[in-house]
Amino acid sequence: MAAATGACAKPAGSVAAQALPAGDDLVFGASLELTGNGAIAGTGQERGLRIAQDILNANGVTVGNSIRKIQLNIRDNGSDPVAAAAIAQQFINAKVAGIIGGGLAGTTIAMAKIAEQHGIPLVSTSAADAVIAPAANHRFIFKLGPNAADVATLLRTALDREGSTTPLTKIGVLAGANEHGDAGLEAVRAMLNATNRKLTGVERLADGAQGYQAQADRIVAGAPDAVIIWAVSPASGLAARALRAAKFTRTLLFDSGAASEESLSADNRAAMADSYVVGPQILSGNPVAVNTPNAVAQRDFFDRYSRAHGTFSGLSVFGADALNLLASAAGRAGATTPLRIRNELESAPFDGLAGSYVFSTADHGGMEPDALALFQLQRNGGWLQLA
Repeated sequence: MAAATGACAKPAGSVAAQALPAGDDLVFGASLELTGNGAIAGTGQERGLRIAQDILNANGVTVGNSIRKIQLNIRDNGSDPVAAAAIAQQFINAKVAGIIGGGLAGTTIAMAKIAEQHGIPLVSTSAADAVIAPAANHRFIFKLGPNAADVATLLRTALDREGSTTPLTKIGVLAGANEHGDAGLEAVRAMLNATNRKLTGVERLADGAQGYQAQADRIVAGAPDAVIIWAVSPASGLAARALRAAKFTRTLLFDSGAASEESLSADNRAAMADSYVVGPQILSGNPVAVNTPNAVAQRDFFDRYSRAHGTFSGLSVFGADALNLLASAAGRAGATTPLRIRNELESAPFDGLAGSYVFSTADHGGMEPDALALFQLQRNGGWLQLA
């Protein structure tokens, strides 16, 4: 089955598409963490959404026999699940065709209950596995962030690489005190057991805390060879700085929650330099070979984002991919009814900016493992792709 690479079944901008009449706007709601502890991810994803909207609206989206513009209603949920649920209900009352968000597990889970009840597709930019489980109760909920087991596999690659001379066998873990951290901790435990490595200690990172020195001190007391930090920025950077303050000088490894421009700030870069981070392949910049429509789209998005904001966020692509997925599904369905869009999300693979997504009836965590890459954060502030 061929992957869907565009935002519409009939390419907007073609002679046939230009001959079609204009239709009503295709309206989507986005509930993002623009303030609060999820603001780094939410802000990057809002920027990604705006860029994707501009690209789609340049020619419009072909839906059935008309060309439609994308209208986005973006709201700040303040990183608060209660506010996120209320916003989701407001979107449903306004009869949006689909909902995007949130970047945090807690806000997504709160919105998912509302979206599922009303049969509205919700495309989450979160990476927490819990937002789509169990599948039977989440027919309208789709997750774009990487699955924890796939991230843990690349972290194993990093441990093997760094320990090629002297094996790294004792591992400490600092994980967010939330569903994202729960999924990561479970995946890391499984990976360590499979590779005969010892877990020396686990500490949880409360959302919104100003620092994690006590947790870092306890982890360092266990004398680990390396520490895995599984948390979304800014918690990931704060945890790294606390470990360095505790005189831990050995290897740090991060899940995809750290793949943001926040990790490149001066304070965080000093603590995170030479560390390993898992993220979407676009994080390192333009594709080497720009010879496919998707590679052209990746280069265009990376350039637009970098020009507008001076740096690039690996988290931004999930906002853009969420909008492109919904628009593509509406185009293939030839309709804007939520059920038709939901069914189309399951019907075909999609080549997104972050990589390929494949959703099925049994699994709505659709990011393919080969969409991820292992990076090393350079002292000069760049990302070096390793695998």
